[in-house]
Amino acid sequence: MTPRPSVATIGTFDGVHIGHQWLLKHVVDEARLRDLEAVAITFEPSPLKILRPDAFLGLINDHTIQERQLLATGIDRVVWIPFTKEVAATPPDEFMADLVAKTNLRHLVVGEDFALGRGRAGDITRLREIGTTLGFTVEALPRQNFGEEHVSSTAIRQAILDGDVAKVRRLLGRPLRLEGEVIHGKKLGRTIGFPTANVLPPEGMVPLADGIYAAWAWLPGDTAPRPAITYVGKRPTVNTGDRVVETHLLDFDGDLYGQHLEVDLLEHLRPDAQFNSLEELVAQMQIDRRGAQAVHARERAG
Repeated sequence: MTPRPSVATIGTFDGVHIGHQWLLKHVVDEARLRDLEAVAITFEPSPLKILRPDAFLGLINDHTIQERQLLATGIDRVVWIPFTKEVAATPPDEFMADLVAKTNLRHLVVGEDFALGRGRAGDITRLREIGTTLGFTVEALPRQNFGEEHVSSTAIRQAILDGDVAKVRRLLGRPLRLEGEVIHGKKLGRTIGFPTANVLPPEGMVPLADGIYAAWAWLPGDTAPRPAITYVGKRPTVNTGDRVVETHLLDFDGDLYGQHLEVDLLEHLRPDAQFNSLEELVAQMQIDRRGAQAVHARERAG
């Protein structure tokens, strides 16, 4: 079956940040104007993981979340291309012929510095030549400025490593979200009055900086976020040795095991630390609770 004719764009789109969103909106607007399908073409795994594994810090989002975010921009369909070194070496004309077959491409929208193929041979000029043969046009959008901060997936990955989730939020246009099924942990938090929900992040994500974060938590069916504190680290005070991501819901009392939990990280309150006793740890957690509540109050006030 021949796909519906499309306006499409190509990219890694890790994080679907505000720069991606701007480009994707243009794709959607152009598709609606022409009564065509809006398509995002992307790759699995990340090309950087294959081509430069030493420089690959991990993903901002796993691909399930990424596809959800792409579709949320108004994109009608996401086409995933399995990425290998052989794909990277494919001549641009062969690569684009395959994409035309998959998407019935009529108009391609990319950034002005876009290029694909070995040695970046498929630059804008070459893509326009290929389009003349294969029946699609090419539109190259100029780079946009979003305030004084450089917006890129690379900058976001570094901010995650640094624990600067406030910067991540600015560049994504939304908080960094962790999500997954709540699993059984050591149940240490419950014994000191701070029961936590443990969620194991998917493999291959950029590792978060250790410490305490103010957060919003969402349970299935919630229409408003729940105030929360998230801890990332190895719990040095109790010497468990396992690196965990666990969230304490401030105003919740119930069993969360097996439920799907979504956590939006708002602000990094402090680095991880080791305390001389559980009493000192609990005292600090009370301070963390008040710090998180101040963040939640600011959030609610707008």
